[in-house]
Amino acid sequence: MTPDLSAHITELRHRRREIRREIARVRWWRRLVQARKDLAIARLTDVAELGSLGMADAWEALAADAPTVSELSGAVWPAPETATPSSVEALVSLDARLKSYEDRVSDNLEMVTAQMVRALGQQRRISPHMQGGTHG
Repeated sequence: MTPDLSAHITELRHRRREIRREIARVRWWRRLVQARKDLAIARLTDVAELGSLGMADAWEALAADAPTVSELSGAVWPAPETATPSSVEALVSLDARLKSYEDRVSDNLEMVTAQMVRALGQQRRISPHMQGGTHG
């Protein structure tokens, strides 16, 4: 195996590892944005209205120690917070931007992976006696 090819494969493995880390970070942020959007939408609902629908009673009928709507809302929103349709729209927009970035990073990962596969194939043709190898 040539030193240049070995260095190229090492570099590709490093790039793939870094890209996979970035995809993980983007997905984590997307989950947080989605959760925040869900909370904002839930905040727009009237907790008193949910209680009047008998949901708390239904929970208590299913299990004696089930949380009530007021307990759940107090746990989710311990301090008053405003949520508006525009704040939900902003979160949707932010998630769309994150998704677009995630798609670009994923495409980059696929490209680097294809380059690495080609380089490993070339390495195998040069050194056919080598078996397996490390994965990255």
